[in-house]
Amino acid sequence: MTDRETFAPLVFFEYDHKPGNYCLMLSDSHMVELEEVFAAAGYEGGGYGWTGVARSALALRAPELDGKFGLDPEAGTFVAYGEDAEALRRLGLLLQEAFRERTVLAEFIAGGDPEWFD
Repeated sequence: MTDRETFAPLVFFEYDHKPGNYCLMLSDSHMVELEEVFAAAGYEGGGYGWTGVARSALALRAPELDGKFGLDPEAGTFVAYGEDAEALRRLGLLLQEAFRERTVLAEFIAGGDPEWFD
């Protein structure tokens, strides 16, 4: 099962090799669209920057999701993973909102701990 539409540009899927384990992913081909929002705050908008956005979104809007999934960024990819598909879907909605609304993205960046963006 791969869902490229619901949380676009993020992709949600279940790992083929590990049923019951899910992934929410954003690739660098989409991240570049919002690099200037990160740059205005003094950050880079790659996978680590989006991990900071995810942590901030959780702290500000969904603290009950903290610890329900893992985050595994790379320079050009944001990945959240785990067994709780519903928690990942809720994160997907938060990140999709940030992707579509620059003011929301700026709010999440400003509300996060600077260490979350490294």
